[in-house]
Amino acid sequence: MDEPNRREEGESGCRDLEHLAHELQTHQAELEAQNRELVEMQHELEAARDRYADLYDFAPVGYLTFDGSGNVLEINLTGASLLGAERTRIVGKPFFIWIAKESVPDFYKHLQQVFSSKKNRVAVELGIKCRGGLRTASLESMAVERGGDVCRTIMVDITERRKHERIHYLAHYDALTGLPNRILFQDRLAQALAAAERSGKEVALFFLDLDRFKSINDSLGHAAGDQLLKDVANRIKGCIRKADTVARLAGDEFVLVLADIDGGEHVSIVAENILEAMRTPFYIEGHSLSVSGSIGISLFPEDGRDFNTLLRNADSAMYHAKKMGRNNFQFYTEGMNAKALESLSMENELRQALKNGDLALYYQPQIEIASGKMTGMEALIRWHRPGDGWVPPSTFIPIAEERGLIVPIFNRVLREVCLQIKIWQSMGLPSIPVAINISALQVYRHGLLDSISHALHVTGIPPSCLELELTESTIMVEVEETIRMMGELKKMGLRLSIDDFGIGYSSLSYLRSFPIHKLKIAHSFVADLTTNPDAAAIASAIINMAKSLNLRVIAEGVEKKDQLDYLRAQGCDEAQGYYFSEAVPAQKITEMLKKESAFEAKQLV
Repeated sequence: MDEPNRREEGESGCRDLEHLAHELQTHQAELEAQNRELVEMQHELEAARDRYADLYDFAPVGYLTFDGSGNVLEINLTGASLLGAERTRIVGKPFFIWIAKESVPDFYKHLQQVFSSKKNRVAVELGIKCRGGLRTASLESMAVERGGDVCRTIMVDITERRKHERIHYLAHYDALTGLPNRILFQDRLAQALAAAERSGKEVALFFLDLDRFKSINDSLGHAAGDQLLKDVANRIKGCIRKADTVARLAGDEFVLVLADIDGGEHVSIVAENILEAMRTPFYIEGHSLSVSGSIGISLFPEDGRDFNTLLRNADSAMYHAKKMGRNNFQFYTEGMNAKALESLSMENELRQALKNGDLALYYQPQIEIASGKMTGMEALIRWHRPGDGWVPPSTFIPIAEERGLIVPIFNRVLREVCLQIKIWQSMGLPSIPVAINISALQVYRHGLLDSISHALHVTGIPPSCLELELTESTIMVEVEETIRMMGELKKMGLRLSIDDFGIGYSSLSYLRSFPIHKLKIAHSFVADLTTNPDAAAIASAIINMAKSLNLRVIAEGVEKKDQLDYLRAQGCDEAQGYYFSEAVPAQKITEMLKKESAFEAKQLV
């Protein structure tokens, strides 16, 4: 090849090498750029992973994974922090280690449910043992994943939420019965009144108070009393509509609002249903309790247009129901408020009279019909009210029972009677028993035996000188407890009798169980002996029944000779009433005992 051609080829080769070098440089630059891009992407990926790891670990909720046995397979830092342990100490361990004992069964029940049914969104609330004590957590959205091998769930600390809910509940509901309290009831009533205002319909407010609840509470204890209140609440709820509201105000007081009613017929039916539901005995701690209620009713708008007025008037009607013999319902009338104010005034004056010793003790003789001899007497409390004169016991004794004054009144009567018997004995006068009336509060009051023992010890009189009279309705409130208490009294040597017999609801089987020695025929039967054949038949039946049980019988309220003649013919043992003597002061009884121990025969002829 000649020189020019070789020169050309050399120059061409140089150009090719330069081009190749340039391409290599360009490619290397591209690779370096790609490498830098990959490094940046790796950095971004690592940063994203770190960000998502932070989101997972420091999320406001705990993330957990369990196997079918309840072992922890995975947990984030939030969950570990809630349990108060390092993640490494939790993973692989049974979750029940951190669950309150009472919550363990619920956890395993729900875990088994998830694995057996493959259901999602199963939740369970648990007590969790963690730093600072027990907290409340909810395992939410429990779901099986990975072919049914593991369960994932979210753990949320709901301690504060439950505290707020509890505070709200306690602010609006009664903690014992679960019924609305006064605040919520007042709100419900306001809504009912507003609706009635628009519709032109009526609203009824019931005020229900249990009869003699305190005696049950005192005899069986507060636990039994609380259970009774819960059972009563349930029975009342069963008598009203879903739209109506029943609430517990305090103690044994319940209120109801019946909304959207037309007239009083529906109201009366509801009241009767409640009283009927209460007639079935309550079984509390092995005891059969007969409990009744007294109901007062006020109506919107005629008896009031606001909560306070309606409640006050229903309360007045309820007290009127109690005065009418309890276990009934009464609608409010305008005159009831005046009676309520009079009752309050009488209560205050009665308290003052008791404090000042202004209550007087009188005695009414009890006469053996066959011999005419005074075989006993009944101690009766009397009150001379300034400006009104003598107040009948039937007026102030119910107030004393309702307002808690009957216990101090009884204790005073007990002391004075024992001292008076001691005085008569020291004078050498005949020693005859004196009867004292006791109410349900005394029967079920735990201090009754101690009070009687103390009075007998201080005065030194024989227990046989005292006779306790219990009304038939009183002994049937809580039969088993009454039998026990009466048994203790009889062991002490006291005489026991049942007063006002025939107007209650004693059964013969119960009567045989009571350790009594005397029945007292109610005054209402004796008053109608010669004019009402039914009253005469009842009195005769009582006398015959008592004889079959080896009990003595006394008739009270004997005012006429023909009444006495009938009782004598029927075999009645004793009589008491104005025909022989009214209740007189101790001084007069002393004169009778000094003069002779029997009334003149002409009084019995």
